[in-house]
Amino acid sequence: MQTFRSKIDWWVFGFIVAMSGLLIQLLVTMYAKGTMQEYPEHTTVYILTVILLWLPLLTTRYVIKDRTLTIHTLIFKWVIQLDDIQKVSPTDHLDVSPALSLKRFKIEYLKDGKPKQILVSPRNPQKFHELVNTNYSK
Repeated sequence: MQTFRSKIDWWVFGFIVAMSGLLIQLLVTMYAKGTMQEYPEHTTVYILTVILLWLPLLTTRYVIKDRTLTIHTLIFKWVIQLDDIQKVSPTDHLDVSPALSLKRFKIEYLKDGKPKQILVSPRNPQKFHELVNTNYSK
């Protein structure tokens, strides 16, 4: 079993830090003004938003095990048989995907006979590409 964490671009990390800082600053201001008790729903939403901002950094990973590529992020999970992979190519597409960097691989595969694609950004792209390429059959 080989696990790859997602590469995180500096601007993604910076955005998460900045947004978390703003929300925490709002919470501190609410506490200082004594409005936390008046608006507990705002407090709850701010705290949950900070948690939700950081979760992708902690949960996004790609696991290659038993001829299967499993992609995890937040509550989502994709399971791709390596034999179903048609092509792996580098890309910098901005499509929504479980990738925290713009240096990505586009994985084209078949699911139930239909072509699908997903973008990933492993921290060690050479080793990931090598493992996937040697394990899938063309």
